[in-house]
Amino acid sequence: MDKKIVVPGEFLTDLRKKMGPNVYQENGKIYSSVVGILSETEDSVSVIALNGSYINKQGDGVIGIVKSETPNGYFLEYNSPYELYIPKNAITKELKIGDIIFARIKEITSYDSVEIDNINVLPKGNIYVTSCVKVPRLIGKNNSMIDMLKQYTQSNIVIGKNGLIWYTSKKPELLEKAFQLIINNSQKSNLTDNIKKFLENTNSEKIWHDMMVEKMMN
Repeated sequence: MDKKIVVPGEFLTDLRKKMGPNVYQENGKIYSSVVGILSETEDSVSVIALNGSYINKQGDGVIGIVKSETPNGYFLEYNSPYELYIPKNAITKELKIGDIIFARIKEITSYDSVEIDNINVLPKGNIYVTSCVKVPRLIGKNNSMIDMLKQYTQSNIVIGKNGLIWYTSKKPELLEKAFQLIINNSQKSNLTDNIKKFLENTNSEKIWHDMMVEKMMN
């Protein structure tokens, strides 16, 4: 199932539910207080905040989600303790909260401030979130892993070095299961071959289950 990304002030539900982290209630309705991943069950609702341990590095391509707007620009959440800021005069398109962008870190101006360039607004799609340390495995040597994922799941994929992944896919469930396998087995050798077998096999559900069980037992 796709993970829904929500933004501050976004309406979540008007049902009576137990409220978890990063949500608030107003006039009987529950809203998100942060940019994050919606976590909802029949009797509870919460939001997992999109923040992590990514540290800015010059030259990195990162994905960000517009969090708020000021008269002169936009603040973006990008899975980091800090925020990205885009001046309005740096882009030609007007952004709105929830828009997804890909950009390069041009210069680190201070410990919590960066300058970015090559700003691209990504089309409407899905977001998958992981740790930034897993990104090299998801890309693979010479793009081998990501190219294979695109081919077998008929997907467009953009991976940010900060751990946010944008994608559109004709086989989204298969793609997300492949993401999960790569992330959970990133330390193993022959991972690309094993993922290829998973994607090619008509009994891929059993392979996915076996690899996940093996990970939990190790």
